[in-house]
Amino acid sequence: KVEVTAHNHGFAVDAPLDKVSDTPYGRVEVSHVCLNDNVVEGLQLLDRPAFSVQYHPEAAAGPHDAAYLFDR
Repeated sequence: KVEVTAHNHGFAVDAPLDKVSDTPYGRVEVSHVCLNDNVVEGLQLLDRPAFSVQYHPEAAAGPHDAAYLFDR
């Protein structure tokens, strides 16, 4: 699935795109990547119910574009 979002980050996460990483909060994997420059756009914790994205999913162009993020 491809989502079009505004891209203007002051910070970026340095995480491997192809493997799970260990953090103080548990294992994490990259869930979203910018196709233009391979910047990490989303992370998902595997051991806890938490995720993060580098955009505002509630401010999507359509009313349900990113609803799947909140249906977890």
